[in-house]
Amino acid sequence: MAQGAGEILSMSIERLDRQPVHSGSRLSLFRDRVRLPNGLVRTWDILEQPPVAVILPYRSGPDGAQVLMVRQYRYAIGQDLLEFPAGIVEAGEDPAAAARRELAEETGLTAARWVILPPVYRMPGNSNERTHFFLATNLAAADSYGVDPEEDIALEWLAVEEFESRIHRSQIEDGKSLILWLLAQPHLWAATSLP
Repeated sequence: MAQGAGEILSMSIERLDRQPVHSGSRLSLFRDRVRLPNGLVRTWDILEQPPVAVILPYRSGPDGAQVLMVRQYRYAIGQDLLEFPAGIVEAGEDPAAAARRELAEETGLTAARWVILPPVYRMPGNSNERTHFFLATNLAAADSYGVDPEEDIALEWLAVEEFESRIHRSQIEDGKSLILWLLAQPHLWAATSLP
């Protein structure tokens, strides 16, 4: 939600003016004029974006632990990325409900066990997007789900060792997936005995 001119944003930064630059279906861009604590006046470009839910589907069995990733073309960077399933949290939607919906839509799976991990702001220098992270285990086929017609997704199960190897070879470049992997580490040992 946009805040008005003259509003104190923190104990030290005051917004003097806000001008809308662009409003799209998933983001709005504003140009703010602010006064810094030392009195300098600067212009900042700020993106207002909806929250995102990211899910780490994880299974463990006789062949070891695996993670499920989606490969999809990302137009903004002009290439395919391998990443964990994710999607926008719709207005008024609980992030956990969005995670369940996105897991079903992108992978055709549901999970009996969910771990809610700490959310983060991934780009707080210029965006208010809050990213919510979830670990999903005890996976099974979803009864019914709708596929997003805008998405062309290929699924890839990776052994944990292969996944980590790809990280070190710069073959996993999606930031939200790397953050989720880091946040999930303390919980994965508990999930290794789960299907």
